[in-house]
Amino acid sequence: MPEEIDFSFRGGLADDHSMDFYEAGRFQYGASRLMVKLDKFRRTGAFPARITDDQNTKILLKTQEDGSFVISTLIPILQAGGPEFITTSLGTLWSYVADRVFSKSDTEIIRDALQNEGRLIEAFDRNAARQADQNEQTLTMLTERIGAGERLTQTAFDLYERLLAEKERSVRLEAENAELRRITPEQDAKLISMAAPLLKDMGVTMRSSASSLTISANDNGNNRPIIFLNKTMVKEINTSVVDDHLTLILVRIVQYNVETGWGKLRTNEAKGLLSFNVPSDRKADVQPELLDALDRGGNRLDTYVECLMVKSTAGLLQRMVILAVRDLDMLEGGDF
Repeated sequence: MPEEIDFSFRGGLADDHSMDFYEAGRFQYGASRLMVKLDKFRRTGAFPARITDDQNTKILLKTQEDGSFVISTLIPILQAGGPEFITTSLGTLWSYVADRVFSKSDTEIIRDALQNEGRLIEAFDRNAARQADQNEQTLTMLTERIGAGERLTQTAFDLYERLLAEKERSVRLEAENAELRRITPEQDAKLISMAAPLLKDMGVTMRSSASSLTISANDNGNNRPIIFLNKTMVKEINTSVVDDHLTLILVRIVQYNVETGWGKLRTNEAKGLLSFNVPSDRKADVQPELLDALDRGGNRLDTYVECLMVKSTAGLLQRMVILAVRDLDMLEGGDF
């Protein structure tokens, strides 16, 4: 069965069975280029700057149902025993770039989404807010309310869809950890710097055509959401730039959440605490060393990390994506 990636729009003009022609065109430009480049990468370990006819991997667009704004694509099946660089699905590679480009839900995001849901915000503060698995508990709480037929505000329902996509993405990436290790940190940096502006193009639909976009992947008979985007998330990526190279930097780990892979650190490159995240496919390798660094405490910068820096369009450091922890003694001894 061919793999299928679906793009579902909700809100705005999409609810009235129409979309702005320019916005829809920008979306398809970004989505199609990202899709072909990710497909080319899994086959060869590289992607072209331009997509010429001989670089096109021939992904097909399915016929839309009348009045529907679910755009569906069919991806050619990888041949068994072929020369592919990595034998993973395109849904997994979409998850891979999204886990690095988009921030995950944290306490502040959850509280903002639930602020007009009296019973839900009380339940969150009482049971989930200080738990290591607060995102999982919040998702369970929202799932139960929806299953019981309760009406939620749009922001609360958006939170449900965002948490669900984040969970599915993490499960997929952790399961594919061994295969994804073949992607080097240098390839990682090139992939993310390529993907981020194309994801921005896809977000143009949030101007008037839609208020949210859900990207779902079907590569095993189950159609599961892997990316949820709304106007707030699009605004975030529109005002940030991901470096196209790795940086080795000395930091002190201050906080770390083993569920989400997000935390806080200090570095001489920024004032105050700076957010960082570890992508789900890297957690098994990086997390033990981050927890050791956290346990050491103290005020000294004592941990070298290899990371991608995410900066504002003005060049201010906003957060880091940590891909590896390097040995301090080896580095300072000059043996690295």
